[in-house]
This record gives sequence, C-alpha cells and structure tokens, in this order.
Amino acid sequence: VTMQGLLTSWPWMSWLVLCWFTGMAALSLRALAGWWMVESLRRRDTMALPPELLARCHALKNQLAVTRSVRFLQSARVGVPVVIGWFRPAILVPAAAIAGLSPQQLEALIQHELAHIRRHDALINLVQLAVETVLFYHPAVWHVSRRIRIERENCCDDLAVSGCGDTVLYVEALTALEAGRLPPGLVLAAHGG
Repeated sequence: VTMQGLLTSWPWMSWLVLCWFTGMAALSLRALAGWWMVESLRRRDTMALPPELLARCHALKNQLAVTRSVRFLQSARVGVPVVIGWFRPAILVPAAAIAGLSPQQLEALIQHELAHIRRHDALINLVQLAVETVLFYHPAVWHVSRRIRIERENCCDDLAVSGCGDTVLYVEALTALEAGRLPPGLVLAAHGG
C-alpha cells in the first residue's frame, strides 16, 4: 500500500495530514520567532559586567565545574538573570539586579544560571521543542513537557542552593528579584487612573 493509495482510499486522511502540517508549520514559526527574539536580547542593550562582578562570575563558573566558555553581560532588557544560547552561552544579568541585590544574592542567582549551562539544559530544551512541534496534537506531550521544565528549574535551584550554602539567602534573592519586576508605569496612580 502506497501513501497515495492510502490517501485516495481514505479522503479524510488528507485533511488530517494537512492539519498536522499546518500545526507543525505554526509551531515552527513560533520557535523561529522565539529564537530571533532571544538572539536580539543578546545583541541589543547589553554591556560588560563590572570587573569585580565579572571576576566573581568566573570564579563561580569554576566552582560549579562549568568547562564551556560563558559570556557574562549586563542587560537592561531582562528582568531576571537568563541563559541564552547553547553553542555560545551567555548569561544576561539585569542591571536592576546588580544595583538592587546584595552580592551574595546575585551570586546565588548566577549559580542557578550556571547550573543550566552545566546540565546542558538549552540542548535538552531544543530536543523538547522539536518533540512538541512534531507531536503537538497530543495532550500528554504538553503535560510531560511542562513537568520537565518544572523539574529542570528545581534541579538548578538545588544546585544553586548547594553552591551558595544558604537556602534562605536564595529564597530572599528570588523574592527581592520578583518584587522589583513590576515596572513603575503599571502602578495604580494616586488619582485612581
């Protein structure tokens, strides 16, 4: 039985195949747009970290046994520290976090991002994205994918806590970072506007 024979004997199969290709194309475009947006974060509005913080970042990288070359950049466009890229990983540190967090809190957050690099999470995320794109129609794929993302973050949290040695410090860093994420323009005005 050939594919052409199968499609002509069951005409509804051609609609299913068309729907599947349409879904794959839409999710592929979504992934491409996400990649472009992430790459623009790396290239726009970034600057070098202060020398003392950069030296500490490299010491943390060695402490976590990360062997890959990692760029550490300051960014005004991100609200939380983030890892970008797998081939050439870069950690973007928000300018507000550098100014608003204690050095120990900032180090704990950077250790979390270094843990993502150490665990090759960007590569795993690419494989996960490919599976989601091909098998987008199956609810179990989305459920398992969500659980993987949650557990990935939990693993990196555990590595960051073991690196800084203080769970309370790490939680305070996350809380302080989250408290500072609301842009001033979204605060309720005194006159009710």
